[in-house]
Amino acid sequence: MKRRLVCFSAYSANLRATAFTRFLRAAGYEIIEPNPHGPPGSILELALTLLPNCWLALTVRADLAAGFKPHPNVTLPLLICKWRGIATWIDVDDLDHAYREGWISRLVEWLQRPFPRQFTIISYHNQLLRDYLINQMRCAPERLVRIQQGVDYAFFNRPATPAAVTGERIALYAAHLNVACDLDPVLQAWKLVTTKIPGAVLLIIGGGPLLGHFQKMVADLGLAGQVQFTGEVLHADVPRYFARGELALLYMTNRLVNKYRCSLKLREYFAAGLKVVCNDCGELPEYAHLTYQTSSDVTEFAGMIVRIFSGHDDCRQHKARQFAAEQLDWPRLISAAAVELERRQQKTR
Repeated sequence: MKRRLVCFSAYSANLRATAFTRFLRAAGYEIIEPNPHGPPGSILELALTLLPNCWLALTVRADLAAGFKPHPNVTLPLLICKWRGIATWIDVDDLDHAYREGWISRLVEWLQRPFPRQFTIISYHNQLLRDYLINQMRCAPERLVRIQQGVDYAFFNRPATPAAVTGERIALYAAHLNVACDLDPVLQAWKLVTTKIPGAVLLIIGGGPLLGHFQKMVADLGLAGQVQFTGEVLHADVPRYFARGELALLYMTNRLVNKYRCSLKLREYFAAGLKVVCNDCGELPEYAHLTYQTSSDVTEFAGMIVRIFSGHDDCRQHKARQFAAEQLDWPRLISAAAVELERRQQKTR
């Protein structure tokens, strides 16, 4: 008999939530999801989905209720499900308040802090986040389950187009251009790269509310001919852009939010077999053996990009691709998670 799982995601564009629903469905779960309302990823979406999500929680028949990110349009429906006797699971994948400053940051933290500890199962993806859930959100350790950040390996594992065939020298930077994005130091480094590799192009894959800001920054730096923006692209088209890249760039600034993040883009780069040039903040030191890593000094970061373009290659990208296949593939991670979720539910009955 299929188990029925009702899923509430704070944002319809949440790729982690999308992966869970997709692969849990493939594992045999019947997935029930509310209809999206409002622009994906916006504050308006949070507001417009609150009441419909609560109504679904009040009327749905399910064995388990899952929520992705502890925003009110997720936590209030989960509390309704709990009140109805349905087991609850919340996935916490970020410090959402750390993306903002001032009163907005304090408001987000205040709205989220009381809720994760109310639910049957609490999942997270790295040790620092686990510590925060226990020490700051007062979650019981026995309710916590680690589910790593994953990647759809089969989707991103596509053959690349060699630069020797196309004549292009392209570095990739993939991101949603919003407050989470650390593109500024990458552009500063790229200014230095172009003095050494004049024909190199930085292809920025993705759109977002800060697209105009970064386009102006590129113009101000005199990089209009060396930086290209794709704008918003469908997720299904991302591998096609990845296939054009000779290397990929990832940079995390030393701010609170980056200490708790696990980069989806890093895992996508791994699965695509790309050489990854990155700095050493956040989770990135854990993957120094799989990336071409530098300090956070922009000059050193630029120097590594030039070095890779100039032919340096110790094949660590092949080890990274294998690591993605064996340790980070979503079907494998979610299959194991489904077993653990079932075990935890059994213990609480």
